[in-house]
Amino acid sequence: MAYKPIVILSVCIQIVNGITSADIIASHNYPVEIHTVVTRDGYILTAFRIPDSIFCEQSGAKPAVLFQHGMTASSDVFLVNGPRDGLVFMLADACFDVWLSNTRGNRYSRRHVSLDPSQEAFWRFSWHEIGTEDVAASMDYILATTNQSALHYVGHSQGCTTLVVLLSMRPEYNQSVKTAILLGPPVFMGHTRTLGQIVLRDLIMSMPDCEFMFHNRILNKIMNGICEPYVMRVYCSTFFMIVNGKFSDHLNTSAIPLIVATLPAGVSSRQPKHFIQLSDSGRFSLFDFGILRNLIYYRRLTPPDYPLHNVRPLTPVHIFYSDDDLSAAKEDVENFAASLPEAVMHRISTPSWHHMDFVHSMTVAEVINKPVIEIFRRFEQPTRTISI
Repeated sequence: MAYKPIVILSVCIQIVNGITSADIIASHNYPVEIHTVVTRDGYILTAFRIPDSIFCEQSGAKPAVLFQHGMTASSDVFLVNGPRDGLVFMLADACFDVWLSNTRGNRYSRRHVSLDPSQEAFWRFSWHEIGTEDVAASMDYILATTNQSALHYVGHSQGCTTLVVLLSMRPEYNQSVKTAILLGPPVFMGHTRTLGQIVLRDLIMSMPDCEFMFHNRILNKIMNGICEPYVMRVYCSTFFMIVNGKFSDHLNTSAIPLIVATLPAGVSSRQPKHFIQLSDSGRFSLFDFGILRNLIYYRRLTPPDYPLHNVRPLTPVHIFYSDDDLSAAKEDVENFAASLPEAVMHRISTPSWHHMDFVHSMTVAEVINKPVIEIFRRFEQPTRTISI
């Protein structure tokens, strides 16, 4: 039996750090709800819901879809492209009930029942806990709220990793996932070579448990102002792409001002540290605390691997990957797929398609969004007919 979290509904939460996901959704004339989920270890998470669309003529219950963002991002990352190219909006138009979660520690989820972000204990988590606790609690909340037994899942970057963690460590949640869409999944990382990893590696590995790459309202507002003029977008785009992997010919530069206004969203230092450990070892394993604490936590010198044989959602996992993604290298993704009981591969061979293009490309509607909607449509048939 899945754990049932404390659930609180609120439609009046205000985030004081500038523009919010609710602002973006409402600005495009979509209805928006703000929900609060409390995990079993006490973190208070914010989720945004798009329950309907003026383009959907269907009444009654709609299939639920959960979106999970990457490490330095928040729910904002799925919204900045707007209705024309944003998968969340396209799904709402196609009569899906869209939910966007936010992981512990980011700009929307900085509360706890007993801890404060100023305390080191608040930041003692990696994406392992995000998977086993945050994603689990979000699923339970959505399914309880919508009175459904399973949902569709879309994860980008770390949002893929956290689902794999949940399904491998708490396999009872496999029955709650109709379809799993993994966009650029960083699981095995032996071939990962991003500039950020190279430059920041020593700093990250030496850090205590603390907030890293925090969201700053003033700085983000300044960056938004700098990148707003059209002539500056090429420079802002170049910097953004280099930090996130390599140069891309596909980035939607019109979204850059909003991207820099919302990133980074705030993470724990353990999250990038855990990814670096994967890169060093070439394994997909639990967090390495060092020999002494490993013996205490795991009763062995090194952390165990995640049991990927447990990852068995209701349909085979769909993996979207590219030849030029340095954060989720082709060789590593194919190794990951081979380790799963079953997977459907969607290879993007377009030159210079990099990690953030899965959500920010100018052609994302054709390359990613429409195929994803078709995957969901096939699952929902024969009771539903959806026009894309």
